[in-house]
Amino acid sequence: MLNLDLPDGPVPSRVSVKRSVPANERVPFAEMEGPGCIRHIWVALKHPKAVSMGNRKILIRIFFDDEPVPFVEAPVGDFFGLMHGLDWYDLNTPFLSAKAWNGMNCYFPMPFAGGARVEFEAGPEDQFVHMQLDWHRYPNARLAEPRRFCARWRRENPTERYGRDFLMLDADGPGQLLGFVYGVRLLDDVDRWSHGGSDNIYIDGQGDHPAYLRGIGGEDTFGAGYGGALHPPETHLYAAMPYYMHEDVGDARPAQRLAGYRFFVPDAIPFRESIHLRFGCMRNDICSTVYWYQQGAVRPFFRLPDFSRLLPGTELPGGTCDLPLPDTGSWWICGPFGNAGNGAMKAALPAESERDTGATCDAMHEEGSPWLTAGSKAAGLDAARRRRYDAIRGFVDFNHAFRPHVRGVAPTHPGVAIAKSVLHAPRDLTARLRIAWDDQLILSVNDGKPDDLGHHSAFVARTVEVPLRKGQNTVRVKLSNTAGSTHGGWAFAFRATTPDGSVLVPQCEKT
Repeated sequence: MLNLDLPDGPVPSRVSVKRSVPANERVPFAEMEGPGCIRHIWVALKHPKAVSMGNRKILIRIFFDDEPVPFVEAPVGDFFGLMHGLDWYDLNTPFLSAKAWNGMNCYFPMPFAGGARVEFEAGPEDQFVHMQLDWHRYPNARLAEPRRFCARWRRENPTERYGRDFLMLDADGPGQLLGFVYGVRLLDDVDRWSHGGSDNIYIDGQGDHPAYLRGIGGEDTFGAGYGGALHPPETHLYAAMPYYMHEDVGDARPAQRLAGYRFFVPDAIPFRESIHLRFGCMRNDICSTVYWYQQGAVRPFFRLPDFSRLLPGTELPGGTCDLPLPDTGSWWICGPFGNAGNGAMKAALPAESERDTGATCDAMHEEGSPWLTAGSKAAGLDAARRRRYDAIRGFVDFNHAFRPHVRGVAPTHPGVAIAKSVLHAPRDLTARLRIAWDDQLILSVNDGKPDDLGHHSAFVARTVEVPLRKGQNTVRVKLSNTAGSTHGGWAFAFRATTPDGSVLVPQCEKT
């Protein structure tokens, strides 16, 4: 549950405002002195017949405690769970609800100690906003709750097919993931939108107890089954797909347009050090709004584009507006290797050698391997190939580079991949390597004998002590992959610390 530490004896308060927002201007609508907590916001814009896609042509920002970076920043409709610029669809959850003709409500508790400010920004067209905000004042108390409510929107078009998945959130801890709303406009006819995969949540990769949560199919995230191609729109308590349409776009088949939401309340997702959230995807037009609580100021991971590229259908390739993430290391990864009969795990592969300088090597794929399909060959997966990989919050996910190009629900296949990096030690020392994984993992350090750390059926951590010499030390991680309890999750989390607690960040050596 949320378990917010709020004072007793609140005084109910309300801000009721209707005001124009001139084109290209930012207008404050509510300024509150703390301590307090926003309990409900209702917003209505111009009638939908007056402004096409009006929900995407105006932004909402919410600031707390005089922080210069907003804790909430999103197009208005998307913040309230109405994706794709749509004016309305039936939406009824504990946190979000929408009524016909643009009546939007949210019920997220938003505590603040010093003050809060809500403002709207219009795009190139004048807007008009009706807002009613209900909040609690605590005139005789001090706010003990350290966390603040956060929300961020992101869009990408087109997303990457069989690649690094759609980025939804990267945040610092401690905090708690509350949930998200996710929207897809189908462009890709290679496979279903839902076969791109589901939510992939990377938690505390640099902490003591990393966790990796991986779903199955896209619709499964929203509590549906077999809803990747046909689904009746519906709204339920914590998970549903309230918008699901087939629209005529002039092609032989109609294109799916959908929105789904998932809130983690009974099944709370706390994080201590960090959280990173992605959603498996095909090559489509995708957007999302994520809601969470965290301590401290927000660190943006996405810069809102100009208003023209907020609109559905406009191009916004990945990376265009993405901001740098914290550096938790880089690796050379090599794969995918076929692993029939566990042969690749038993063999000494060329990529494990100190003398390895080649870009490709024999991948040991057996006949019928999904890495030998036409799509996989076109992507260069028929040979084991070396690539650079920047860790995401201490995690290395081989599926981002080596997922086979084959139809199905995020399919997996018995395989092996290798990650290689360098630790620079300030002196001779014994380091503690904390590694979390599932399936079988073999660790090698410098020219020492490979150490089989065993097989995990679920994603759990183990810590080992290894000697490092002053200067450069080579570390290799060899990891197998089966369907297992993470539906083919092929990832590990890595952290190296010295006896004094300093973290050694792995870095690719120059080639």
